[in-house]
Amino acid sequence: MNRRKQRLALACPTLSEALTRYTAEVSSQKKGAAQERSIANVWRRTLLSGRRLNRITQADIQALRDRWLQDRAPATVTRRLALLSHVYTVAAKDWGIPGLQNPVALVRWPQTDNARDRRIFDRITHRGIPASECPRSELEWIIRCTRSRSLPTIVLLAVETGMRRSEIVGLTRQQVDMTTGVITLTETKNGRIRYVPLSPFAKDALRRHLADRPMRGRVFDVSASAVSQAFARAVNKSRRRYEAMCEQHSRKPRDHYFRDLHFHDLRHESASRLASVFQAADLAKVTGHRSTRMLLRYYHPHGRDLARKLARSTLGRRQAAILRASAT
Repeated sequence: MNRRKQRLALACPTLSEALTRYTAEVSSQKKGAAQERSIANVWRRTLLSGRRLNRITQADIQALRDRWLQDRAPATVTRRLALLSHVYTVAAKDWGIPGLQNPVALVRWPQTDNARDRRIFDRITHRGIPASECPRSELEWIIRCTRSRSLPTIVLLAVETGMRRSEIVGLTRQQVDMTTGVITLTETKNGRIRYVPLSPFAKDALRRHLADRPMRGRVFDVSASAVSQAFARAVNKSRRRYEAMCEQHSRKPRDHYFRDLHFHDLRHESASRLASVFQAADLAKVTGHRSTRMLLRYYHPHGRDLARKLARSTLGRRQAAILRASAT
């Protein structure tokens, strides 16, 4: 019996061996293969790397979790735990390793709250500063403060369509139908084809960007990381110019302008704007969310927008009529 257990133990791969097989057979079939390989390398650098899967304990995982949480975001640690947990699931169900228990399932995972509600400030005003010197919105400042020739069009597309960064930079001319004003996305996060309508602003920006360009090939010759870097530089430059303008006119800069703004926030902005145009089911089709629950993470209406919508509703108009009648 002891010999049988020894043979089973030896048949169980080490964590490093399991990660190599997992990234080759499982991760390689995913769109996030590069990210999973990076996370797998993190696990390979731990002391557990040479230990067999059935020798890794709940206490081992907890110790790593606690150490990582000292200098890593909960979401980062959660992604690491999720990968290892799936390695155990695949090893037990697909590779047929007998009697393998998943120690990650016994560990309490960090609580993550990565939902954001950052909206674009579309009215930047200061008393005493001429409007001609103060661009109207954060986006206008950012577009003025970038040296990238592609970023202004990319930013406008993100706000007007709700497309993800990877979807925009991966666009080809064949996907853009300027006649109907529709972009057809075939490579999406959830793997489903999506049809994205173009607003007049988005259509005009694309038309100008595509002028004198080849009729086939990519629309933008930039990478996703280059877009994020250019956007971050433009945001920082906008903040510096904004502070210099306030200093020139002896005004105190407002802390919330050009702070904590990321490219992905443009998707939040778009979903909130388009919510006034589309019903939830149609909006989810435009943005590519598979459920309205996920869509709600991106919908952050301004209070004034909700108040305006209520005033224009049947209820609001009826109550206003009653008040006008009672006042006469």
